[in-house]
Amino acid sequence: MLQSPDPELLREADRCVKCGLCLPECPTYRLTRDENESPRGRIALIEGLARSQLDPRGRSTTHLDSCLACRRCERVCPSQVRYGGLIQRAYVDFAVRTPRPLDSMLADPRVLRLAGRMARTLPAALSRPFAKLHRMQRVARALGDGGIAPTPGEYTCRATSPRGRVGLFLGCATAAYQGRALGAAVTLLTHAGFDTVVATGQRCCGALELHAGNPAAAARRADVNRIAFDAALDAVVSVASGCGIHLDAYDPPLPARHFDILRFLLERGGLTTHDFLPLRAAVLLHTPCSMENVYRGGDWAPALLGLIDGLEVVALGERGQCCGAAGDHMLRYPQVACELRQPLLETIGRTQSTLLLTTNVGCAMHLAEGLGDDRASLRVLHPVELLAGQLRERPSGEVDQV
Repeated sequence: MLQSPDPELLREADRCVKCGLCLPECPTYRLTRDENESPRGRIALIEGLARSQLDPRGRSTTHLDSCLACRRCERVCPSQVRYGGLIQRAYVDFAVRTPRPLDSMLADPRVLRLAGRMARTLPAALSRPFAKLHRMQRVARALGDGGIAPTPGEYTCRATSPRGRVGLFLGCATAAYQGRALGAAVTLLTHAGFDTVVATGQRCCGALELHAGNPAAAARRADVNRIAFDAALDAVVSVASGCGIHLDAYDPPLPARHFDILRFLLERGGLTTHDFLPLRAAVLLHTPCSMENVYRGGDWAPALLGLIDGLEVVALGERGQCCGAAGDHMLRYPQVACELRQPLLETIGRTQSTLLLTTNVGCAMHLAEGLGDDRASLRVLHPVELLAGQLRERPSGEVDQV
């Protein structure tokens, strides 16, 4: 039990006026109709814990742990409660989540690549004693071979006078399972006239460890990444929106300003329809919570994909509709994750599209696992993979694409 209330935590929690506008927006509340599974209810629990009115060893912390941190509630809150920071602080203050060695292991691309190889070659039963690893093995198997991530080094553009020099953040799961998406980012950046640096020494953004209740480990990851990306860069870009929102929260920030790859290409890439070959096809576009609710960048992917003549982009569900992946939530609460995913799978089942695009690697893995063998012909890609594949002229020495 806490000895004294945390005034900063209580000050932020007290901004909630308990109006309930967040309830219909909350995925876990819609699923359970349990007030404790809503943002309003969780804030009340945080207040009770902070004042030592509730025992952190009881059910209250379970309701906090089950939060997806989708931050949909922030979009409708009239008081502008910073719910994301509030729930994150609660994870640590009340030991909602205690760090485990496997959490740090899952933030290592080498471990994730090994899990991916195991998923494709070994019986799944071998990983069953380790629940998280077993679940990770299943989703890795579903997404398939995502290619090899670009090796550290500098990828130069063709232009005589480059427009700038940017660093590419790889990420742990993206590097392990979506290497081709990272390669596509390099291709698009160099095509747009930017020399692109894949920095040596960069590590996981730290989001997984922070969400696991280990802020000290997450802070160490941030320190390493601040050193890896030097101030001589004009920008640092990332591909996975889930990683990107965590990079944006670094305090102090990265030496160079961070951008999501889609925003950077849209605002600074100077791309037009003349850069892309036409494609007569319909693609499904899933907009993750991180992209819609935190970045507020739900328009970025449609705007860029709109540069491909003939391409029809069909939104999968509502923008920001949580698929249930939510970082490692799909590993800890697989049943809830599957229930939240089901409406999206039913929508996919009513289409004939052969491409599903999403900007976050966790969402891609979770959706691919749900599709299973029923839609083996449907590929799950990052939007940059399609964009790079449709370039009229590709930079020489480009990394492997779809």
